[in-house]
Amino acid sequence: MRKLVGVLGISAALAMGGAGVANADTWTWIGPYPTFAACEISEQGFRDAGHLTAGCGYRDLAYPWQDGYYFPAWPVE
Repeated sequence: MRKLVGVLGISAALAMGGAGVANADTWTWIGPYPTFAACEISEQGFRDAGHLTAGCGYRDLAYPWQDGYYFPAWPVE
């Protein structure tokens, strides 16, 4: 599980890192994570990397495979 969280976090970081300079209103949802704790661990990694985040929360989306814990993250310049 820990390896999966790391892979997801790294993939999301790479996707955001390649975006270039972003506006303050440009953000993306990072997830889904199966547990609140896994979401918090990944969110802390994003904060440590210099991104702004706004806390984890459960999202019930259109398809069951999309449901889970997400957090919004804003890239920094």
